[in-house]
Order: sequence, then C-alpha cells, then structure tokens
Amino acid sequence: MSEDTFEFELPKVGIIRGVKPRDIEVIGDKIVNVRVRPNPYSNTYTMEQLETAADVAEKFGSGKVHISPRHNLEIPEIKNSMLTEALKQLFASGLQAGGTGTSVRNIFTCSDYCSNKVRSVRELGGMVSELFGDFPLPNKLDISFAACPSGCSRPYNVDIGIVGVAELEVDADRCIDDCKMCIEACPVEGAITLEGGLNIDSEKCVKCARCAGACSTGAIRVANTAFKVLVGGKEGRSVIFGEEYSGFAGGYEVIEIIDMVIKQYQKLAKEKYKKKYERVGEVIQRLGSLEAFMHN
Repeated sequence: MSEDTFEFELPKVGIIRGVKPRDIEVIGDKIVNVRVRPNPYSNTYTMEQLETAADVAEKFGSGKVHISPRHNLEIPEIKNSMLTEALKQLFASGLQAGGTGTSVRNIFTCSDYCSNKVRSVRELGGMVSELFGDFPLPNKLDISFAACPSGCSRPYNVDIGIVGVAELEVDADRCIDDCKMCIEACPVEGAITLEGGLNIDSEKCVKCARCAGACSTGAIRVANTAFKVLVGGKEGRSVIFGEEYSGFAGGYEVIEIIDMVIKQYQKLAKEKYKKKYERVGEVIQRLGSLEAFMHN
C-alpha cells in the first residue's frame, strides 16, 4: 500500500506530546514521540516494518528507535509539522499508532519460538488485540499473555495476565524409579516425589509440563492445556500482583473474562485526583475482593 492512496486521520492514541528536544534542534515547531505496533497484530516485526521505522526515524526524527517495555516501536522527536507524513508512511507498511493513553495498551505475548511453551498465545493475543486494542478506558489497562508459567511477558503484575498451563496425568506403573529425569526437569523443588511411587504435589506444581517433556516412558503426560487468568496486577511505583480468577480457562472463556473485566472497570473506577482514575487492582482493593469487583 502506498501512503498516497488513502485518506488519513490523526489517531487518538500512540502520539506522546509535551516532549522536549534532546538529540535534534527545533526552531518554531514542537516535537512528539510516536509509538506503533503491527496491524494486524503480531508479536514480531517484519524486515519491511523495521526498515520503514528506521527510514521514518531518519527522515522525520532523530534517527533513533526505542523498543518500549510492551514491544511497541517508539520513534522519538518527530516534528509536529511532519507528523502526518510520518504516520502515513508507517501505516502503509502495516504499523499502526497505539500503546499510549488511557486505553487497552499493546497486547503483549511471548515468543512462539520458545521450547518451554505449554500453549501458543499469539493467535489468542491477536484476537484480543482485534477486539479490545486501544479501547478507551478510565486509565490504562495492560494485558499480557505467557505461553508457560515462566511468565517472560510479565503476566503476574498486569491488569489481566493470561498464563498457559497443563493438566497432567500420572501412570505410576510406567515410572522407572532410578530415572529421576522428571525431578531434574522440574523447576519447583519438592513438587515431584518418588518415595512410595511417583507423585506430583498439586499445591507445589506450577503446571509447566517440563516433567512430561522429560519423561521417556509416558509415566507423566499432558492430558490437556488451557490458561490461568489473573486479574488486578499493576507495575510502577506501587506493585500489585494479580489474583487468580480462573485456573483452567479455554480460549473463548479467556475472551469472555477480559470483556467482563473491562466492563466492570468502566463501571466501577473512581477518580483519585486531578482526573487520574484508579487502576483495576486499586478498584479491587477498594471493594475488598476480586469477587466483589467481578460481580458488583
């Protein structure tokens, strides 16, 4: 697509104003930073998109590109008078402004290439981005998807965290007592014991399925996979860890929960000061419980 073949309207999100010049000289103009993400959603950038971002940074900015904590590309110090042309060029390569303001921020999913993943999250993350991305809210709302309990995408302290988990089946008769490969693979000390037969402690097990991957006899295998859903986490000056709302949810159930959280947040969030509204976790703390938040 050519940037000359479509009409363009400035987006409401993705443009950071009030920026002071650092690496360029500005006379008689103001500068902004621009954040963009792939559209349609992807957790990777194509070479064309990276080259376009570099070209825009050279032509309209300071020649630099920053990768934000939620994997947006942020191009700093674009002159306001050149903003429309810069955005049109980015849009033509499949890069859409977003990831700022009081809205659903860029959906963060971990890599598809990790051998530890329990369940792929890219497709579900794309569906959530399509349904809820940049949706206006009282304050920002972060959603992170992790394909396994290691949580590289930081799902444990965001507004909504989705974690891939496995349901395990144990056939103790298949276990070779002196093997111990499952114990060596397990990241949680004491979760697997062999005394009196193979046993997995459900209280300690994080459902990462690494034991099943290491087991060569089929004594431990993955019976099913789903997602754990955490709600109410928060990063920043005061960190809050999300509370588990569902321990084993399917993909469409995850979407329903996200929709419910967003609707409840819109209804229940209160202003704290100077038009600054509570985050999801702060609403939950005020109401006393996650249950009260979800069913108020």
